[in-house]
Amino acid sequence: MFLVRKATTEDVAAVWDFVKRSGLEVDGLPKIESFLIAESEEKELFGVIALETFGNAGLLRALVLNSSESTSERLLRFFDQVIQLAKKNQLDELYLTSKEESFFFQVFGFSTIPVENIPTTLKTNELFTNHSDQRVIMRKRLT
Repeated sequence: MFLVRKATTEDVAAVWDFVKRSGLEVDGLPKIESFLIAESEEKELFGVIALETFGNAGLLRALVLNSSESTSERLLRFFDQVIQLAKKNQLDELYLTSKEESFFFQVFGFSTIPVENIPTTLKTNELFTNHSDQRVIMRKRLT
């Protein structure tokens, strides 16, 4: 059993440390309140992801999982709960970027799109202004 919850200011140190240990930079990440945490019953983190909102669109960032704690079932349930939260927040679509196409995201209905198809509200995010031509952009429609 595990719990998915919104991060609070009390989670900053734990989340930033978790992200840093994965090799990602924390500079430029969204505010802690944008993060969702997956934790065990013993309050051990096994996953985090940021869900930034831009109007009716969401941007998923910094998906980090503790591979020793994360079973495929946990990962699927965690990501499904992230999508359910996006729907609950009445978002119409979700976006993400990665270095390469991922079958995992395709399983959840994400498809690759050209950078020109990104909503104007998202284009100002540094993920799309810096080296977006070297990244894969994926979208999932929620409505």
